[in-house]
Amino acid sequence: MTTTTTEATDSLGNAQELRSWGDITVSLDGQIAQLGAHSRGDLADLRRMNPDSPDAAAFWRLMARYDLLGNEELEKKWALILHGIALMTPTAGGNTNAGFPRHSAHDPTVPVGLALFQGGEPNRGRAFYSETRLNRLLTARGPMLRTLLARLFRMLASADQPFNWRQMSELILNDGFDEDRAETVRRRIARSYYQATFQAERRSAQQSSE
Repeated sequence: MTTTTTEATDSLGNAQELRSWGDITVSLDGQIAQLGAHSRGDLADLRRMNPDSPDAAAFWRLMARYDLLGNEELEKKWALILHGIALMTPTAGGNTNAGFPRHSAHDPTVPVGLALFQGGEPNRGRAFYSETRLNRLLTARGPMLRTLLARLFRMLASADQPFNWRQMSELILNDGFDEDRAETVRRRIARSYYQATFQAERRSAQQSSE
């Protein structure tokens, strides 16, 4: 997915500077992957943290490092992102992906919709994340979206399924801020989910005809 440059703001209205939220998210993912390898206490704190009331020292350190402090609403959005990345980050010697160790929650080759369909199984015949759940996710806004995403991150963590965190962070950060951009992300998620659905149905039909 192409990185989108978006305005970081004091009040979601007055621009401080232009910065690439996708690049920041990927860099934060790398920092959290290091926690998974070397500082499991900090990783556990981020996993336990309530994104609506962030209290983990690791959260505040990372936010300060990337100069993301100063707006409570944006801080909560970043807290949800860091919480999700931490949940989906394997600890050292833990999860593997396709037989190889996986150290990060971010996989730029896996769109969010594809991850929701395959749920850790690339050749899955039926969706891991049901169409009903997907519809609820894509129509949710504000607090309901945050609640559904927190659940989703736990589901994908249990399935050892990474995805493109640039795409997810764009949805989270633009929800309630730039709905045109948020809607674009929702459509991309739907497209990749239903493309995976069609491909699974085609594989099933081919196998049945053999």
